[in-house]
Amino acid sequence: MKLAGWVWVVALGGLGGCARFGDSRPAAEQISLPPMTQTLRDAQTGAWPAADWWRQFGSPELNRLIETAVADNPDLGVAAARLRQARALVDGQAAALYPTVSANVAFSAQRFSANSVQAKLAGEQFRQLLIDPVVLRYHLDLWGRDRAELQQAVDGALASAAELADARLMLAGSVARAYFDLVAAEQQRLVGERLLASRRRLLALAARRRDSGLSSDAPWLNTQIDLGESEASLAATGASVELGRHLLAALAGRGPDWGADIRVEQTAPAWPGLPADLPLHLLARRPDVSAARLRAEAAAEAVHVAQTEFYPDLILIGLAGLHSVSLTDVVFHGSSLAYAVGPSLTFPLFEGGRLRANLADSEAGYDAAVEFYNATLSTAAREVVDAVSRGREAFATAEALVQNLADAERTKRVADILRQTGLSDAAGPLQAAVVVDRLHWRIATAQAARAKAVVALCEALGGGFQEDQVLSVGR
Repeated sequence: MKLAGWVWVVALGGLGGCARFGDSRPAAEQISLPPMTQTLRDAQTGAWPAADWWRQFGSPELNRLIETAVADNPDLGVAAARLRQARALVDGQAAALYPTVSANVAFSAQRFSANSVQAKLAGEQFRQLLIDPVVLRYHLDLWGRDRAELQQAVDGALASAAELADARLMLAGSVARAYFDLVAAEQQRLVGERLLASRRRLLALAARRRDSGLSSDAPWLNTQIDLGESEASLAATGASVELGRHLLAALAGRGPDWGADIRVEQTAPAWPGLPADLPLHLLARRPDVSAARLRAEAAAEAVHVAQTEFYPDLILIGLAGLHSVSLTDVVFHGSSLAYAVGPSLTFPLFEGGRLRANLADSEAGYDAAVEFYNATLSTAAREVVDAVSRGREAFATAEALVQNLADAERTKRVADILRQTGLSDAAGPLQAAVVVDRLHWRIATAQAARAKAVVALCEALGGGFQEDQVLSVGR
């Protein structure tokens, strides 16, 4: 091509490369961590959760359940498979930065039509053999598209790793909460059996008093109603125990019968408190926040990729081999040697609005990713302060109920003494025992709430996740 022709080509390419991206609009902006100093000013100081934060409850059975769930849960298997896909995509995008070398062998037998445009070759037949042992292609990444696509894939893989860590955290938290609910239900089932026995004895006493004329029907009817409530509560508690075991088996990725062997162990966790450097490191300790930020960064790279489509694209192509219409000449004659090398330049002159539509789609995806990150960050801050508030309430409620139980047990001892000395009948100790057992019932619920409050705080603090560990693995 003459020099003037190249000038026109470059000029046209410049026109395509300098095409407008479309109407400019402000992009979404990432917010910073909302302040929590005032809300948490009286919070107890503690440390960040460990990776195996559930061991602080001192329950070997809970440890076994969570480790089994993390190893065998199908949902985690899906997340792990997505991470492997993301890492494979990184390897594929990284290959685009390097030249590719391939080999090509083609053989064809042809006959030109007598009615074709190839008049000089009309009716001719020949065979063609092409052997190209070296075919080189190298994309010159003039505008950083390949690098942007690679970084987009890397950010996506890191986000997948953070999402897998978040899925593990949520699964471990779900197992812990389900286990503490099962512990409470088992305790309440035992308490319900004692309550039912006490109310039956009270009903028998009320019946004797009514039959002897010492009381009306009202006390007997009220006791009958209490007995019915105890029977209903015991039945509901038994169902809660069975459902809790089924839930834990499902979370562990096992069948319902597997839950029948779950042991119930008492736990009394202490309040772990908040890390002193909470505002500084929370963003790197929450896997969901890290994943959302990485998704936003990947979306930013997608915008860059869409922008590079407006510019010319250059690929270097080279080949060397043997081409001949004779099967013997291709090997024994040096004249069959063929080679070619040169650039392939593509100009986006007119795309009917496709490029601008792709760019608008990428920009909208980036805005959505940023807003999702902002919402995730706000939720993270709220979950921390909510966990602290609920923890304070749960621990205070449990302590108050334990004090009430101590008072009720002293009252029961007094009732037993009065009964033994003949100053009271058998109804006094039974009614006192009912009060004690009802407090045991409430304490079982309160202890489960206290343990679950610790779980919620560990989840809110990221459960031992550290972003730099994921980044080092991903890089």
